[in-house]
Amino acid sequence: MMTNIALLSFKRTVTLLLTCLLCGCASMMGLDNDPSRVAGMPDYRVGDRWVYHVEDGYRQPVVWRETHEITSIDASGITVHITRQGEYVNDERTEIWRQPVLVAQGALMSGETRYFDPPLERFRFPMRAGDSWSQRLKADLGEKRGGSPDIKVDVVGWEKMSSPIGEVDALFMFVHTLFDDDEFWRWATHGTYQIWYAPSINNIVYAKKYAGYIEKTDRRSAIEVPVQHETVRLIAYTRRGDEKK
Repeated sequence: MMTNIALLSFKRTVTLLLTCLLCGCASMMGLDNDPSRVAGMPDYRVGDRWVYHVEDGYRQPVVWRETHEITSIDASGITVHITRQGEYVNDERTEIWRQPVLVAQGALMSGETRYFDPPLERFRFPMRAGDSWSQRLKADLGEKRGGSPDIKVDVVGWEKMSSPIGEVDALFMFVHTLFDDDEFWRWATHGTYQIWYAPSINNIVYAKKYAGYIEKTDRRSAIEVPVQHETVRLIAYTRRGDEKK
């Protein structure tokens, strides 16, 4: 049986190899990894609004529309109201950013709310190709339980992406998350996310999110159980005082 330590080592080795391949093959992928190109600190405004088309699943994915809107900015931080609406999904939650880069209340996986102390560094500005950072988070899931998920981010390079406001330059990021949800019968969930952040819209323009876990078994090999297979695509963007859709 694969031990927990061996499993974590294996996952991190695979992640490192994938990241090295992505970074080493950036030019082959059509990515610009020029470190002189910088994504600066975003300037958010109350009323800024992003609408995404989201699909999660394989043969018959669950589909919903997800709206993120900044509802207030004050000395305590930035408040973002998030709603999900679809045939099988209908909920809402609130994120609180102490600064544009520091998430005090928010999600690591869709539909959840965690409280981070110290805050989660979802992005790190100024941001450029070749940047990387990691965090051992202290996260509270409210009534459920707390935990210490691990997150590792590698910023690979720039790519042209289509969007509702036309073609935009986006930084491609590879995000690996090891969650804190292991049980007596399963190892912790690990997430492998591909994120495209576009400075011209101050947010993500496209994302692919995969997460899964492996059951604890005496077999030499175990099949990973998927819990997330999600694509996120921006379909509308409104900038307060400069409407763009």
